[in-house]
Amino acid sequence: MPPVGAAIAAAMPYIIGGAAVAGVVQSVSAASDAKKAASNASQDQANRQAKLEGDVAARAANEESEANAIATRNTAKQRQRARAVGAGGRQDTILTGPSGGVGEAAGGLKTLLGA
Repeated sequence: MPPVGAAIAAAMPYIIGGAAVAGVVQSVSAASDAKKAASNASQDQANRQAKLEGDVAARAANEESEANAIATRNTAKQRQRARAVGAGGRQDTILTGPSGGVGEAAGGLKTLLGA
């Protein structure tokens, strides 16, 4: 064997071993990248799930708030109707003269109490 061939033959196990180590390093790197990608995908899914749960909670709170507002409005309307029924007061009173007739009292003067 020529001296160059002998040197190559002597260095061959190191070259093959280096290639094997490079393959292992590349495999470990690929596994690490895959693990990171899986972790990121898992975190993204957890974030989406949390956002959906937050949206559901917000929607439920909004519906409850609207229901409370409707109930408050209905209660206020009922209270207003009840007040309107008993609020006739002096508006419904017809003032009459001493003889019970509507119009001018005796002497031609109108009085506040009808006398």
